[in-house]
Amino acid sequence: MPNFYEELMRQMEQDARRTDEWLRRFLQSVLPPDKFWEPLVDVYETKDAVKVKVELAGVKPEDIHLELSGDGSALTVRGCRRDEELEVDGRTMFHQMEVYLGPFERTVPLPPRLNLDREAIQATFPDGFLMVTLPRPPAPARLVTNSIPVERA
Repeated sequence: MPNFYEELMRQMEQDARRTDEWLRRFLQSVLPPDKFWEPLVDVYETKDAVKVKVELAGVKPEDIHLELSGDGSALTVRGCRRDEELEVDGRTMFHQMEVYLGPFERTVPLPPRLNLDREAIQATFPDGFLMVTLPRPPAPARLVTNSIPVERA
C-alpha cells in the first residue's frame, strides 16, 4: 500500500503532465501556426559556396518549400511536420511532448553582399537534415594585360 507521500508525488506528476498537455494545446491555438516552431539552422561558408543546414527530422521532402529572396540576402524554409501515427483525441494522454508538430517557417539571413550562382543551387535531404548549397559563380578568367611599348614617331 503506497504511503501518503508516494500518492502525493504520483498525483503531482499527473497534474504536471495534464498542465503540460493543456499548455501545449493552448499555445498551438493562440500562436500563429506558421510561427509555432522554428527548426535549428547552421550557416557556414566554404571556398566555393555558402551552405545552410536545417534540422528537419521527421519532415518529408515533399513537405519542404525553399525560397531565396530576390536580392539573395535570405533563404526561407517552410513546411510542415506531420505524424500520421499520433492519435490525438480526448482519450490520449501524453507523458512527454518535446517534438514539435505542425507548420514551421524559418528565414535565414545569408552573409552580406553574397554573389551566388542561382542556376546551380542544390538542396538535398540526408538523414533528417536539409542541406542547401548556394554556390558562388565560377571566377572569371583572369585578364592578362600586356605591356605595349610606346614608340616615338
